[in-house]
Amino acid sequence: MNELVLFARTISDPTRVRILAALRGRELCVCELCDALEISQSTLSTHLQVIRDAGLVKTRKQGKWIYYTTEPTWESFLESVFEFFTRNLRRDVRVQRDAGRIKKRLSERDGGECCRGFEQQCCPPRRRNR
Repeated sequence: MNELVLFARTISDPTRVRILAALRGRELCVCELCDALEISQSTLSTHLQVIRDAGLVKTRKQGKWIYYTTEPTWESFLESVFEFFTRNLRRDVRVQRDAGRIKKRLSERDGGECCRGFEQQCCPPRRRNR
């Protein structure tokens, strides 16, 4: 039962759903995820910890970058969940914007690996609406 509760906790937050959507079928580094989702590294780290605790992702370190991908044992289940909600996700503006930013960041890779990192302000500060 613990595994089910951890999974439910993971998908109960829109940001974590966006992270899992971004990782569908690909491996992304932390800075690419920050950039794509327009969230700070600390916010991303907090959400990734919940996702890691549920066992839904695995990591790989290469040089100074840490890459995330979905855990193979969860891939088909996650794909089924996303397929079930495909129509809703296609209408979600945030998910669509995320996909566009991911595509742009992936085009900047060098030899299939992230080369940009955080030094070029990939996580711009958010403006507050007043």
